[in-house]
Amino acid sequence: MTYPRMPPVSESWPLPPSNAIGLDLKGRKAWEVLLSAEREALAALKAKVKYQDKLVAVRLVAWFLKDFWEHQRSTAYKRLLLKIFSCEGVVEKVFQLGLVLRNHLIRVFYAPTPTPSEDASRPSYDQHTQNILMSIPNVNALENEGRTRTEARADTVLRDGHKCVITGLYDKTSIVNFPKIAAKAKTERASMEGTQVAYLFSGTVTYAASILAILQMFGLDSVADKLLGKRVNNLCNVMTMITSLHDDFEQFIFWLEAVPGEEHTYNLVTRYPDIELFFGQLSQPPRQVKFSVDPEVRNNAGMKLPDSELIAVRAACARVAAMSGVADHIRLLMQDRDNVETLTDSDTSIHLLDSLLFLALPLEA
Repeated sequence: MTYPRMPPVSESWPLPPSNAIGLDLKGRKAWEVLLSAEREALAALKAKVKYQDKLVAVRLVAWFLKDFWEHQRSTAYKRLLLKIFSCEGVVEKVFQLGLVLRNHLIRVFYAPTPTPSEDASRPSYDQHTQNILMSIPNVNALENEGRTRTEARADTVLRDGHKCVITGLYDKTSIVNFPKIAAKAKTERASMEGTQVAYLFSGTVTYAASILAILQMFGLDSVADKLLGKRVNNLCNVMTMITSLHDDFEQFIFWLEAVPGEEHTYNLVTRYPDIELFFGQLSQPPRQVKFSVDPEVRNNAGMKLPDSELIAVRAACARVAAMSGVADHIRLLMQDRDNVETLTDSDTSIHLLDSLLFLALPLEA
């Protein structure tokens, strides 16, 4: 069995039988454990259960196992097999394993990142650029340091040429603040839109333990060093993205997958079957992006591009979150959490509180 196509938004795929999944012998044995847990989760579903925590939990574990096998992540595959077999066929332990993974995904990829404030003073474009370039080499020299969120915003926009890396639209704030950028956009007859810093891994440093847990699962323990503390704001983990796409990126509606043999080049993968419809505001919807440092600052050694390994890990998590239904499950939890006062059904409110308590997330965002 090849990796199935991505389900559209609000849908997920049930687990196929073990003889159709295409895993090795140990993988098929583990799959039988997961099928048993899925059957019990389905049998326990009630008509009013809105969030289906246990069902999406077991499917999350299963599709991670399949994804690790398909993408030849042998260390991650073996580690997850050990965790599944350690459940000893007890379905509640399988559910717990999946729910812990779900919690890590929420904390790493869905944790809200405060919008950095803009600098009240407005230096000239040349002075602004020079200020950034002078500060970045010091950060690279001191491995135990990192950037603030405000610095991350300035660094990222400068590296990306004051443009969204996905659409090529100019950053509106840059055009307003810097006549040089406004003139450049006018010469190119380019459009502009508000942008935000898009994080590959959450910019919320309080969830460092979850970041470490995800990377350890992938066998990338050493990569976690890049994201400890304020290093989560360093250039390897961030990119400029227009606001209208930022939420979709955070919620795994679309993601980036590396083009084999082409450095810093990625295909755009979206859960919408029609990519033209998804990027409907653009005359030429992008299907592929190539990251590069803006020519004006390319000679500065501190101008690092987004890390390809971090992009690959995020892509794997996005695929699995889509396949298992976890992406939609999380989005529903977050929506209801933010609108809890509008929930009229008492059972739904109780189930929401149960889910949020297990997540250890606050009731209000």
